Amino acid sequence: MTYRPITIDALRIGMHVAKLDVAWFRSPFMRHSFLIRTDEQIEKLRRAGVKHLSIDPARGLDLQDPTAPSGHLLPLAVQPATSPAGKGSEIRSLATMTQELLTARSARAKLEESVHTAFSRIAKTGIVDPEEASHTVHAISAVAQALNTHALFMVFSQGREANAPLSQHALATCSFSMILAHAADYNLLAIQELATGALLHDIGLLQVPPAILRRIHDTSTTLSEQNRLTYEAHARMGAILLERRGGFTKAVEQIVAEHHAYLNGSGFPPETGGAFTSDMTRIVMVTDRYDELLTGFGGASPLTPHQSLQRLYQEGQEGRYESRLISLFVKTMGIYPVYSYVQLTTGERAIVSVINSGKLHQPIVTITHDPSGELYIVPLVIDLANQDEQAPPRGVRSVLGTIPQEFERAYH
Repeated sequence: MTYRPITIDALRIGMHVAKLDVAWFRSPFMRHSFLIRTDEQIEKLRRAGVKHLSIDPARGLDLQDPTAPSGHLLPLAVQPATSPAGKGSEIRSLATMTQELLTARSARAKLEESVHTAFSRIAKTGIVDPEEASHTVHAISAVAQALNTHALFMVFSQGREANAPLSQHALATCSFSMILAHAADYNLLAIQELATGALLHDIGLLQVPPAILRRIHDTSTTLSEQNRLTYEAHARMGAILLERRGGFTKAVEQIVAEHHAYLNGSGFPPETGGAFTSDMTRIVMVTDRYDELLTGFGGASPLTPHQSLQRLYQEGQEGRYESRLISLFVKTMGIYPVYSYVQLTTGERAIVSVINSGKLHQPIVTITHDPSGELYIVPLVIDLANQDEQAPPRGVRSVLGTIPQEFERAYH
């Protein structure tokens, strides 16, 4: 192949860039080989300090043809660009992603207040009102449909501890269950029913003495056999609450009664066989466990979303949970969820922007800092599954958290 060296001033829309004169980690584009489609691309290259580059005349426009009429360019020979992450994927700016998270956090705070009020009323009266539960689920569903799914997932995956109110765990499990049910192609009515069961799955814990619940979170204290049985009875007590009140479907009651009846027979109540649980119940088992891992339920150390998904996948392989549903959950949210702030193998820092469904360990990332810790003026968007062969390979080394506060302050 023959490349033609040109200056940045000669670069035009329709030319195909083959090489740049800047270091690989300074390029504002995910590859050093790409078609120029807009003036904005050329301006980004200028801001990145590009002065000289090479174009590929075989894949795009050439400089003026000396044998052609003035101003005439050689014909374009390229194929339309396709999204690196597949149909429907979208690479959004840092400002947009940050605003999505801020909006989701605000929505979460309002929902937490509403659910906490409802749970406080149940704790005082011992009555679960089906109309109030339905209203609450519809409010959660409306928020879930209005928000970016990955933003919803991330805000409920952070910022809570094991001793947080039960209502927060209920809300998070409900939200995660909606996400997983949608991925499993449940219809809207089925999702509403599943969400109701997920919201109320631990309602029986409101009848368990607080001292026992505190001991469950304290690994230094051994739980007596009687206290363990009292705790395990919460599933049955919750189902009885719903049955006595009436107005709930059998599917909702079954979720509440059997969400600890694990598939390998290790759960409770002992008379319930995990092999006979419904698909809805198994979804709640998965999302309930995911939230437990996040918050450090039972005295364990809280895990990051990335670590929780890894642990959940391992436990699914052991037969306690439905591995098919766990795999779907991981595929939907990614091994490295969107908005995760990661360190790359190059030493750069980046934010996960898009999940590559075919290569979950290689998402599309927006690189914010170079290997020395310097903030890029123009963030670099790199598809880790489709990298420039001339550049050192990049991969995710570790997860640092989510979008840093410096970006939240800048875009708030």
